[in-house]
Amino acid sequence: MMIVTFKTKASGDVTYTGDIALTLLKMMGRDDKVPSALYAEDVTPALEALRAALAQYVARQQAESANHDKDPHQDAAQKRSIALTVRAQPLLQLLEKAAKKHSPVLWQ
Repeated sequence: MMIVTFKTKASGDVTYTGDIALTLLKMMGRDDKVPSALYAEDVTPALEALRAALAQYVARQQAESANHDKDPHQDAAQKRSIALTVRAQPLLQLLEKAAKKHSPVLWQ
């Protein structure tokens, strides 16, 4: 299993499993290159892209759940799984701190 750690001098490290990290990188408008980095001036646009993509993700999930018949087994499984929006919170916080301090972000 691949592990990806995001680093910046403005915050502590944030670590994800590879699949979640790659999903979040794509939501930020980045490719799936590991290791890679954001220049300090690219942090704010990446943060905004991630926020927008997460909002679209939530809207899509809500639309899908409204369109499907309620299956009690599916509901239980969804409650047990951790939503991508929850998993993204540490990375959002890291990017916010990096943007405030105009610090680059790298991941490896």
